[in-house]
Amino acid sequence: MMKWLVPAVYLCVLVIAFIYRQDIFIWLEQSPAFPLMMLLATVFALFPLMPYKAVIAVLGYTYGTMGGAVIAWVATTIAAIVVYAVARVVYRDSGHRLIERYPALASFTKAVQTYPFRAVIIARLLPVIPQTAVNIYAGVAPVPFWTYVIASGIGKIPSILIYAYLGHGLSLNPALFGTVAAIIILLSTLLMIAYQKKGSRR
Repeated sequence: MMKWLVPAVYLCVLVIAFIYRQDIFIWLEQSPAFPLMMLLATVFALFPLMPYKAVIAVLGYTYGTMGGAVIAWVATTIAAIVVYAVARVVYRDSGHRLIERYPALASFTKAVQTYPFRAVIIARLLPVIPQTAVNIYAGVAPVPFWTYVIASGIGKIPSILIYAYLGHGLSLNPALFGTVAAIIILLSTLLMIAYQKKGSRR
């Protein structure tokens, strides 16, 4: 029952958050109290109502490059741990059966378990890999908890700093930094779509 309850609750929260996404995003831009900002940033990381790159940019715009980056880093780390824990506790057995059903995936999982730290960092650095998929897979595989947390924390830093910097730049030169941010987000989205299509053809 738990296997169905978790996605059902997730879907309900996602629908409610989607309905009020504009109000939430406007509130995010208005610089609420720090605990509320952290909560909102974590909610956006858990429930992908919009590209999280845009959320990081808003945080950078509101709190500056370093302030926005720290909030985004903490929020995404909390979200990653939550998803990892749910996947490990609820879906580990069924996930193992699914992995063993496909020899190529089983071989890949053995390679990941051999070099888990390196595998997680590479997955975090590559923009074409959906981060929620990384969280779930790491919990199911499973990747050791502290290895996962530390590697995730390190791997997230470059992209978070880039988007927080672009967001902060919007307050200095909106036209230039807005154009650059839009191009980067568009390219990342196109790369992700191409990667997913390539994977589906396999």
